[in-house]
Amino acid sequence: MSRLSAIIATLCVSIAFAAPLQAKEVFKARLSGAREVPPVQTPTSGRAWLQVDRKETKVAIRLRVKRGKDIVAAHVHCAPEGMEGPVVVFLAGPVPTGLDVNGGWIDKASFDEGDIVDPACGATIADLADAIRDGDAYVNVHSVGNPGGVIRGQLK
Repeated sequence: MSRLSAIIATLCVSIAFAAPLQAKEVFKARLSGAREVPPVQTPTSGRAWLQVDRKETKVAIRLRVKRGKDIVAAHVHCAPEGMEGPVVVFLAGPVPTGLDVNGGWIDKASFDEGDIVDPACGATIADLADAIRDGDAYVNVHSVGNPGGVIRGQLK
């Protein structure tokens, strides 16, 4: 093997292993009243995106809520699908009187380890990312009429 071939082979292996480390991971959730525990009849729906940075120290968030009436808060909770769990991170609120939301609600916001209020899914962003990968975290949007949650979606 020539010296140039060896250098090229080394570079290819280095790039192959380095690329995944620099990628950002995005978790998503579709939110509906049917996914609440217990289920809620509502026209409100939503989508959430959590993008974890490559160092797993910060999370960028986007939350869209459609036909949301008197929305007061949104959180990440720690629990598997079909079960309720504690609030881990506040995403928005509280809004005492509620907001009517139809479209973008949270855009270009972020949180880090200092924003974790309950270590049920772990005390670090890396721990939270592992819990999401294991199916143990969800986004919940709360309203005046449904303070326990009007829509919910498991992060995947």
